[in-house]
Amino acid sequence: MTEIINQIFALDLKMKKDNNESANRYLDRIYHEFETMGFQIVNPIGKSYRNEMTDVDANILGDLNRHSKITKVLKPVIYQVENNETILLQKGIVIVE
Repeated sequence: MTEIINQIFALDLKMKKDNNESANRYLDRIYHEFETMGFQIVNPIGKSYRNEMTDVDANILGDLNRHSKITKVLKPVIYQVENNETILLQKGIVIVE
């Protein structure tokens, strides 16, 4: 299922880049269906990056400092919620600047 989610995420990024609002509505519905199946898909773009983050693998461009932010997300963070327990299925792959 993570591979399907990754493909949908990549398609979503492309549609947002192309400013395709009608397709974005359909993708939002797909994300909603994933959520009802117990998946949480997190796009950490724009968040401050810290070395202590355990849910992302980062490629760091330049010097890491307290102002470093996640500027690009190649793969989202994916969690699955089962029986009130959250399990990390996939670490996000990000670019930090």
